[in-house]
Amino acid sequence: MPETEGAGLFVATARKANPVAALCYGLGAQRSALLPGWFGDFLLSAGEVRTALPRAEEALLLSSTQRSAALTRITAWMTAMGDAPDFDAVGLIEVPLRIIRHAAETGSGAAAFSRWY
Repeated sequence: MPETEGAGLFVATARKANPVAALCYGLGAQRSALLPGWFGDFLLSAGEVRTALPRAEEALLLSSTQRSAALTRITAWMTAMGDAPDFDAVGLIEVPLRIIRHAAETGSGAAAFSRWY
């Protein structure tokens, strides 16, 4: 994994727990279905990024009540399914959208993958 994150890079890791599963649990089925790709995996061209951005915003821009509920559920997942009670749930909601927006603004493609073992 890279030592640092940048405007176009994000890494979420946890021992024993899958951050993508936690995100989907936190967001719920309807919002999770709006995210590009399949359960944390996607490879998008620049054009596909621009097409995916509105749905990603719909999935990840939450009201304060929705955000609080999602953060509670993500934290519960990461604590119960793994051993990461201090996992950065805020980053898990905010940073993927930042990455997709960065790709759209720079005319870049975007890729994500989830590895769990």
